[in-house]
Amino acid sequence: MLNNYHTHHDRCRHASGTVEDYIKEAVRLGFDELGMSCHIPYEDFPDLKALRMTYDELELYFNDIAYVQTNYPQLKILKSLECEYFPKFHDYLERLYNECDYLILGQHYIYNDGVFQDGFRFKEQKQLRLYADSVVEALETGFFRILAHPDVFMNGYPKWDSVCTEISRQMIESAIKNDVLLEINANGYRKGQRKYEDGTRYGYPSENFWHLVAKEYPHAKVIINSDCHNPDFLNDEFMDKARDFAKRLNLNVVEQL
Repeated sequence: MLNNYHTHHDRCRHASGTVEDYIKEAVRLGFDELGMSCHIPYEDFPDLKALRMTYDELELYFNDIAYVQTNYPQLKILKSLECEYFPKFHDYLERLYNECDYLILGQHYIYNDGVFQDGFRFKEQKQLRLYADSVVEALETGFFRILAHPDVFMNGYPKWDSVCTEISRQMIESAIKNDVLLEINANGYRKGQRKYEDGTRYGYPSENFWHLVAKEYPHAKVIINSDCHNPDFLNDEFMDKARDFAKRLNLNVVEQL
């Protein structure tokens, strides 16, 4: 069974290919389901306007999905968005939750010391704790089906420490409580390994995070997604690498929403 539920397209300004290009590739590969899940746009949020569609493009994006749903009946196509959660957008997210088939939580930013800070560049323990608190607050809303790259905090953080373990448990337990799927994100593998204080490793997926899941939370539900920004990445070697990793750890992988 081939499925992917984390899929971007060219309106996000950092991917290539239209919605239809991804659908055509999924059909060619024999996919069963594909979820389009580009980054959520915000109407009045200048801090989060880069590298995503504009608010005025949201209906065009939904129209593109409606078009392929009609014209490619051989593939089940789901409408989604990858979202950050901030309380001031609760009502907006609730509306989108009701309009979409599912939503992904990709908490790329936290609000710290009066500014929004990038989750790919965390260096401080305080940032990790704020990230985990934001994730838990979001999952408690019931709006989200998938927690994208929960371990992305390790992309910039220098080494695994006790706070990493603490906040990982916090997020994993919230995901279990709220029936949210934890995502192994193949796009982290595409970015390659780098040197950190604790050795050469991928920024994410984090071996330490997923070993924690396997050892302490074997019943946690896990999904493997491409997070593809190019149609060629829908089912590439890095998806195989992610599947092999999950199999090696005997994770509780869910293949279909």
